[in-house]
Amino acid sequence: MGDNKNSNMIKISVDDEMWNRIYTVHSLVIIGSKEPDGSFNMAPKHMAMPMGFSKYFGFIGTPRKSTYRNVEREKVFTVSFPRPDQVVISSLSASRREKDDSKPILKKIPMTDATEIEGKFLENSYFNLECKLSQFLGKFGEWELVIGEVVAACVNEDAIRRESKNFDGAQLVYDSPLLAYLHPDRFSKIRKSNAFPFPEDFKR
Repeated sequence: MGDNKNSNMIKISVDDEMWNRIYTVHSLVIIGSKEPDGSFNMAPKHMAMPMGFSKYFGFIGTPRKSTYRNVEREKVFTVSFPRPDQVVISSLSASRREKDDSKPILKKIPMTDATEIEGKFLENSYFNLECKLSQFLGKFGEWELVIGEVVAACVNEDAIRRESKNFDGAQLVYDSPLLAYLHPDRFSKIRKSNAFPFPEDFKR
C-alpha cells in the first residue's frame, strides 16, 4: 500500500454521503410511467444511461418509489431528455406527493404522447425513448437497475447529428445546448465543446 503523506488527496468515509463530497457530471432525464389511476407520472433521474451500445436503457430505482412500482406493473416507461431551459419544470416533477398519493404539479407539466407504448414525454424535450421493461437487476442496497428495451426513439431535428463531411459537432452543441446535472445540487448549460482526442487506431 502506498503512502499518501505527500499527496493532495483527502481520504473520506466510504458511506452513503461519499457521493455528496464531490461534484460528478450526469445526464438528467425524465422517466415517464403510468399511475394506477391512469394518469402519468414524471420523475427526474440522473443515474440513468444506455446499457452498452445496443437498444437498452436503464436507470436506478427502488420499490419505495412510484416510478419503480409503475414500471413493474405496466412493463413500459418513457425517457425524455430535457433542454437547459426546462430545468425548472424538470425539478418540479420531483415534487413530493400529497397525503392521498397525488402529485398535483403534474397537471402543470406539458406532455406529449408516445407512439408505440402507452406513455407520455416531457413536451419539447430533444430526445425521447419508448421502452418495454426487460429486467430488474440488483440489489445495490435498496436500489435496483431498471432496464428497458428501446422500441422507439425520436430526436428533434435541431439536435440530431448529421452524417456528412460538413457536419460541425461544435456548432450543433452551441446551437442546441445540453443540460448536465452536477450531483448533488447544481446544473450546467453546455454550449462549448471540443472534439475528443481519440487515438488514431481507436475502436470501441
